[in-house]
Amino acid sequence: MVYGIFLRSVLLWHSTWFINSVTHLWGYRTFEVDDNSRNLWWAAIATYGEGWHNNHHAYPHVAKAGWRWWEIDMTWWVIWLLKSVGLAHHVTMPPAAALATIRIGRDR
Repeated sequence: MVYGIFLRSVLLWHSTWFINSVTHLWGYRTFEVDDNSRNLWWAAIATYGEGWHNNHHAYPHVAKAGWRWWEIDMTWWVIWLLKSVGLAHHVTMPPAAALATIRIGRDR
């Protein structure tokens, strides 16, 4: 009961607050947004992809947070697997225009 309710909840809260703290201070910006959010690789690894915070703030309805090949996003891998076996539907992907901007190197 201690782990299942209390410890699990406290760990979840701290990881959420951790992301909102560090990814608005450190990291790089792929997209110009008004809230100073940033992508931070070590935060993304520690939180299964939530550290790609600037990507998320620029396109909040997109399921995939890590947009570059090296942006590890384990949450996306689970969503992709669920979609592949037919258990996830209507998964929103990044817009082609935004991906093209990243591919040609015009990102910040």
